[in-house]
Amino acid sequence: MVRHFALEIGERGVNLNVLQAGLVETDSYQQMPNREQLRVHRRARSMVGERDLAAREVADALLFLASPLSDMIQAHTLVVDGGASVHG
Repeated sequence: MVRHFALEIGERGVNLNVLQAGLVETDSYQQMPNREQLRVHRRARSMVGERDLAAREVADALLFLASPLSDMIQAHTLVVDGGASVHG
């Protein structure tokens, strides 16, 4: 869908990208009944060891996409998940 929208309005100077975040321990995460199983599964797939993804790291990636540093990036998905999605 992002590629379609980029084709529609990208030439008007609008960059369209998607930020796909992994599991972040938020207030809603704390309400999940199987959160400990999710944490164990995430850490087993992560490529950054025992480190958990922080909301600040997702915000930093979003800040990058909103900045001029990403001006030449168009119609892509930036995955911020510590490499967990590499495993399929």
